[in-house]
Amino acid sequence: MRRTSVSVLVVLLAAGCSPPASEDPPEEPAAVALPPVLAQNAFLYYRDLAEAEAFYGEVLGLPLAADFGFAKMFHVAESAYLTLVDEAEGMHSADEPKTVAFALITEHLAAWQGRLDAAGANFRSRFDPEAADPEAAHHGFTVFDPGDYILEFERFLPHPENTDLMPILETTTPLGGDDAAAGPGMGFEAMIVWLYYPDIPGMLDFWQSTFGFPQTVDQGWVKILRTSYAGFVGLVDSARGMHSFTEDKAVTVSFFVDAVEPWHAHLESAEGYRPRTGIVTESDRVQVFVGYDPGNYTLEFDAFFEAPGNETLLEQLASVRRAG
Repeated sequence: MRRTSVSVLVVLLAAGCSPPASEDPPEEPAAVALPPVLAQNAFLYYRDLAEAEAFYGEVLGLPLAADFGFAKMFHVAESAYLTLVDEAEGMHSADEPKTVAFALITEHLAAWQGRLDAAGANFRSRFDPEAADPEAAHHGFTVFDPGDYILEFERFLPHPENTDLMPILETTTPLGGDDAAAGPGMGFEAMIVWLYYPDIPGMLDFWQSTFGFPQTVDQGWVKILRTSYAGFVGLVDSARGMHSFTEDKAVTVSFFVDAVEPWHAHLESAEGYRPRTGIVTESDRVQVFVGYDPGNYTLEFDAFFEAPGNETLLEQLASVRRAG
């Protein structure tokens, strides 16, 4: 704060240097609009890709959206995918910690538990309809896939915690409808990718300020953000979740967009983001760039070309609804 003795000088300088009152102040540079996230994806890494492909394609009945040979992309929900990768050609090894989990949202917990039982799935926890608390915010059970990734079959219930989530789930429909391969209505309504961090407030700030994803559910030690119409990321306190924090993790979280250039320019200057690659073209089918979030999760942005092998995926992406 300036002293009173120089206040008159300050006023005179302001009067001599400021533009006339009638002139408009200079405009701020317009913010660059970022292309919306069309869909959420995660890359998982396996020693035996054929075994994993059979589990997701035959047991879960997920439709194949794209086949890259060394990678098989499965359609989980309207705007959510899982891509299974041969570790010999992927960015991660199957030996790295599986510090991630996936919630597959469904109303048919008992039917899914029976189907997975019949398939000989490796259960981590089970669902008991008779013992389930009707006042709970959600019910579910967990299984390990062939690569020991945890899948959580989950149903969210009307509950104060889910006030913002339930209207969204009411507008999503199980993938495949009555023609779903696993049975009528047994497709998935949405998918949540659970990520594990020791600093939830810091990571919530990063994900919201960097990507603009809105918070949909606040469980205190878990924050769920909506990334696409039926895709979500869950930030989990690693002191309380299914996984502890690990520096390495056998997963890449990716987002499908129409153009990667604006996102690349935006993230290059984002606090907490660390680049791994510039923009590159892979298999003549997709343009990508890769980096890391502050918790060392690998992040990838993908834009797919009109190229042989991309027809089904591009048709699906063209029809997805925009979140918000």
